[in-house]
Amino acid sequence: MIVLNEPKIRKLVTLTREVIDVIGDTFCSTDSRFSCQPPVQQMMLDPLNGLLCVKSFYSADNHHFVVKMAGNYRLGDKGVSQTQGMNALYDAKSGQLCAVLADNGYLTQIRTAAAGGYAVDQLAPEHINVATIVGTGRQARMQLSALLLVRQPKHIRCLGRNKESLKSFSDWAEQTHHVKVTCYTEGNSGLADADLVITTTTSRTPVIRRDAILAAGQHRDRLIVAIGSDSVDKRELEETLIMESDLWVCDDIDQSSTLGELKGFSKETIEQAIKPVTLDNIDSRTLSGLIICDLTGIAKLDLAISEYCLAKVSG
Repeated sequence: MIVLNEPKIRKLVTLTREVIDVIGDTFCSTDSRFSCQPPVQQMMLDPLNGLLCVKSFYSADNHHFVVKMAGNYRLGDKGVSQTQGMNALYDAKSGQLCAVLADNGYLTQIRTAAAGGYAVDQLAPEHINVATIVGTGRQARMQLSALLLVRQPKHIRCLGRNKESLKSFSDWAEQTHHVKVTCYTEGNSGLADADLVITTTTSRTPVIRRDAILAAGQHRDRLIVAIGSDSVDKRELEETLIMESDLWVCDDIDQSSTLGELKGFSKETIEQAIKPVTLDNIDSRTLSGLIICDLTGIAKLDLAISEYCLAKVSG
């Protein structure tokens, strides 16, 4: 059995165009034989001020199946976020445990960023004038890195609440990617005329409102990729904005309805008004108007990035 810790995994796997392609191929793959993806299990752990999430996926078409556990806890007086977790890989034929990837959530961060990059590559126009990243944390940085692997926006903005965090993000972007980021603390200014908006927050109330996106004269082609809402208590998009979407895309319709931005809507509204489609089932002829892509994170991608990591060990 192979056991890898986080430092080793970080040396083996980084965010590259190859990883985005691996995630994209996984989205497009069909399971020709038996497959199983149980509902996500989430444990709200109030004593730890956090959440433990368990996702799993089996397909007879793969060499392995995966059970992933990832937790995020805010402990101590300052509420410092602590991430823990691992991906366990089992042999798909024998059920034997093959590998424990004790990544502390790193592989989840990579596959989330790669999924965002793939969504942009599939849904965004080839030339982007203004791209706005909403949020200043780790995933915001990774989403910008993924974006720059698939597109080169003329202008990049970052929308956040804390000026120090915004400056840190801007400095990092310039040092790492040699790009200039214009920072905003006020939503309408940061979102005005943005062709692409990527949200990466853990907000429990909407950070993107209808009026900021659909201001007078602004109803034109634009793409919103929503990354942050992946549990029952999170929401980044105002419900009235969701109802205005011309095309709703997601990684998994059930998860979008229970954990993502569609929670709170009735089944009838989802099926008859919003009409979601999955990222592997889009029609390029419909890519106009307001497109919203809700990525909640699916276990099929956890298996893909885990097998990619394991292949790096033997390769």
